[in-house]
Amino acid sequence: MHGAIRAVAILVCLFALVGTVQAQPPVSPRNSYERILVILPIIGSGTAADPLRPSLIPAPGSATPNILNITISAPVTGPGVTVTPVAGGPTTPQNLILGYTWVPSDDGKFALTEIVMRDRSAFASIMALPGVTAFVKGVNKLADIQTAFQQYKKDFDPTKFGVWVR
Repeated sequence: MHGAIRAVAILVCLFALVGTVQAQPPVSPRNSYERILVILPIIGSGTAADPLRPSLIPAPGSATPNILNITISAPVTGPGVTVTPVAGGPTTPQNLILGYTWVPSDDGKFALTEIVMRDRSAFASIMALPGVTAFVKGVNKLADIQTAFQQYKKDFDPTKFGVWVR
């Protein structure tokens, strides 16, 4: 009899704990992976073969889909912007960009961009580019990002900006 009461008591205690041991809610797709917010010059002629886009984003069908190759070897256009090759760049190409989104600045010359990648390996080379303002999401303060981006787009709201990647 005592064994049955003890077994029931243990089961009641375990069932009481089930509610507190539920799984965590999933991470929002707007916060998954590694994200960098960058202010980049807009490049491209606006045609289907060469669409307007942020300078580090390759054109569709481009032979260089690797952001590190672009960062290291392709020129970033803009006033006073030059690219110096970054030492220790990758030797094997990887497709690092999982997704990106951008909005044009108020003057139409710059792209306020969020780039999503699997890891932060390209962040150092992006942040080392002269004339490029970059913030790592989750590292830099949201207020700093908003202040910098509002210099280019008056009504920019970082809480409503981002790309969903699953």
